[in-house]
Amino acid sequence: MAKGDRNLGWPGFFRVFTVLCALMLLLAQEGQGLTAAGSGGWQVFSVYEGLTCWAFPALFMLWGMSALEEGRPLVSASLLGLALPAFCLLVIWGAVYAVVSHLLGGGALSLSGVWTALVSAARGNTYFHLWPLYPLIGLYLVHPVLHRFTSSASRGEVRYFLALCFLFSSLLPLLSVSSAPLHTIAAQLERLGVHLVLGWTGCYVGGWYLRHYTISRAAEYLLYILGVLGLVLTVMSPTFPVYSPALLRQYTAPNVVLTAAAFCALFRYVLGISEERSRRRAVNEIGAYAFGIYLFHQLWALALRWFGVTALSFSPVLSVPLFALLFFLLSLPFAWLICLIPGIGRRLT
Repeated sequence: MAKGDRNLGWPGFFRVFTVLCALMLLLAQEGQGLTAAGSGGWQVFSVYEGLTCWAFPALFMLWGMSALEEGRPLVSASLLGLALPAFCLLVIWGAVYAVVSHLLGGGALSLSGVWTALVSAARGNTYFHLWPLYPLIGLYLVHPVLHRFTSSASRGEVRYFLALCFLFSSLLPLLSVSSAPLHTIAAQLERLGVHLVLGWTGCYVGGWYLRHYTISRAAEYLLYILGVLGLVLTVMSPTFPVYSPALLRQYTAPNVVLTAAAFCALFRYVLGISEERSRRRAVNEIGAYAFGIYLFHQLWALALRWFGVTALSFSPVLSVPLFALLFFLLSLPFAWLICLIPGIGRRLT
């Protein structure tokens, strides 16, 4: 159990909310691609995107807090229990989307077509929303090293590691396009080549840190303030004069990562759920199906698109949250049914 973590149900609650926001993010990005840049509808979709950019860093925090807190540091356990199932998940769901897209396009179902879809997915031709599985597999490959580090390092050493991750993965891209002397500092940092702390490693270990340790009230409030400021900056990025919106809305941008960390702390220390055991169990069960809902929901999007229904079918203000909630609720029973498949159900979600 995490140190000082009495509310055992909060990760499941946070997982449900994060996946719901991830669905909203994908809908907002789809809507932006279907509308003219700068139009009223595009601006609404842009606001929704800014409000939910933090969802993907939060997913990696959730994966990290689960794997590093509950997993084992053995190489065999990481490869066979984490990396290989994630790769199979990518291939199977990539093939599912290829087959469904083929059928909706008027094609016929055949064993040779299914095999071709599986091979194509294994070669990297997967559906767009499956992209988080690629860096997740990479994190699982180095999981034994990270697990050994988190299990033996002191709290101060973990903080130092997270600070390096934040500096090189989040701040450095902004410093690189800044004016002197920040640009000069960034150029010197890039020469160091500290690749160990790049990518999603900081989110993966940071999620574990926020679950494993109890932070002080001062640190908690500071994190909330930084999270709110980061969220405002992300939403207002199209009008920000210094950095481009594309840079400030990168999933590893400092404002986005801080917002994800603030939401993580908010669910642990403030929102939480009832101490009643039955409610905690119910939320945990829904949380266990949350990523399965994410994997499945684009099938509903494909089906609705086949009928001519898109994010532009209704007012952008309503379409993003309503479609996200609809996809979530429609996908929930299917994710539950998939989990019931003997032996492999949990591995598919």
